[in-house]
Amino acid sequence: MNEAISSGPRTGVQSTADAAQTWDVLIVGAGPSGVGLANLLGAAGLSVLLIDRHPGVLQIPRAVHLDGETMRVIQSMGLAEAAMPVLRPGHSMHWVNAAGEALLVRLGQIGLGDQGWHNDYYFHQPELEGVLRQGLARYPNVQLRERLELRGLSQDAEGVEAEAWDLGLAAPLRLRARWLVGCDGARSTVRRLIDAEDFEELAPPQAWLVVDGVLNHPLDLPEHTVQHCDPARPATSIHVHPMRRRWELMLLPGEDAQALIQPERIWPLLQRWVLPSQARLERAAAYVFHARVARRWQVGRVLLAGDAAHQTPPFLGQGLCAAMRDIANLGWKLVQAVQQPAIGAALVATYATERIPHVREFIALAVQVGEVIQELDPARAAKRDQRLKAEGLQFPFPTPTLGPGLHCAGADGAHPAVGKVFPQHTLPDGRWLDDVIGPRWALLQRRGLRLTPELQAQAQSLGLATPADCGDRIDAWLAEQGLVAVLLRPDRYVRDAATRWEELPSLLSGLH
Repeated sequence: MNEAISSGPRTGVQSTADAAQTWDVLIVGAGPSGVGLANLLGAAGLSVLLIDRHPGVLQIPRAVHLDGETMRVIQSMGLAEAAMPVLRPGHSMHWVNAAGEALLVRLGQIGLGDQGWHNDYYFHQPELEGVLRQGLARYPNVQLRERLELRGLSQDAEGVEAEAWDLGLAAPLRLRARWLVGCDGARSTVRRLIDAEDFEELAPPQAWLVVDGVLNHPLDLPEHTVQHCDPARPATSIHVHPMRRRWELMLLPGEDAQALIQPERIWPLLQRWVLPSQARLERAAAYVFHARVARRWQVGRVLLAGDAAHQTPPFLGQGLCAAMRDIANLGWKLVQAVQQPAIGAALVATYATERIPHVREFIALAVQVGEVIQELDPARAAKRDQRLKAEGLQFPFPTPTLGPGLHCAGADGAHPAVGKVFPQHTLPDGRWLDDVIGPRWALLQRRGLRLTPELQAQAQSLGLATPADCGDRIDAWLAEQGLVAVLLRPDRYVRDAATRWEELPSLLSGLH
């Protein structure tokens, strides 16, 4: 599971084929977003080279949560079934005060949500990454090469030239691709090389300790996430798996992070949950939680995705989710850009404009939730406790509209559903909607309405999926929204919607 998957040589020696080949897409960084993007592009037939300076999957836990929309992206990779054994459905979050009294219980949805999956899943990241990497073996057009470090970039009107260094052979390697995507994390080399280090800071950074423990046996601990709103030391306790736990502990002013991560200092901090005889420490690390968005995600043919483009505090568990939304948005645009170069630049340019406002809304809410948890003043914490008991913590989970781009949100008379992700339910034959329509544009209409022969021919000429019957739940959703039809993009976001049958020709004409 930890072995790299490759369809070609990984020696790093620059052969004639290396020097001559132009890849469709070069991806820097083989974490979940980079490998996920390689799966999406590989399925579309693009030639993809994925490079990383590390060998194999990093065997440390990092992300632990994903949501239903993220699971839908994994479904689009054809890896949902393979991923299920490493995922644990979960729900609910409790806020408690220093005395352990419940201030607020925020219940999640039990069962399947509107995305066709549970709204929350927990996992051990190395296991999930292993599933994503195994998916690459399906595509001879995708190659993963490890121990290659990016050193330089240049580009012209046709593509990108990358200077890499083989860490095993201590030898240079030049690579060329039509597009390059930096999925190389918060310390992104790609971001530095394109001079995109200017960030919008949504909140001051805050230092926390992150501790992962593997239990010797199950313990009588909550099976939900607990936010400990204790001004003496705010903390979060996460049930990842019956035998795996995570604790996040806020560093207090003046504390030495490197001293605190030593086992003899960590165990006393964990004693309210676990004793040394009950578990082993898998990792203890100091992190600075950032809330920021890079102002530039694209320079020419070079793009950023995931933590290279944005970082969020973990209080909503949306870090990996945001990265997966990035690749879902970017993946189909890169496919069309490679297949139709004449429209490529304009199409790919909508990636950042759509995603930046969307991800900013999630980060801003994570900051708001974090401010509630991170209060250190006892008097203000007591007032907060009274308010939470009386009012609760009022925030709907975000369903943001995409920023300006390839959709009709913001246009005069646009329906509120335009620019938002569309729900997924089963069709009458039992298959999920996304599995039926595939990675295509789709026109979905109310039950009983039939396209005219002219519109059907037009839809076919555009390559649209047009399922005749979308089932009871999708039909009910359209009725509730006052819609007769919606036009979906390949990433399942609504491009446009019709409230009257007469509007359908204009929906389709916008795709020409």
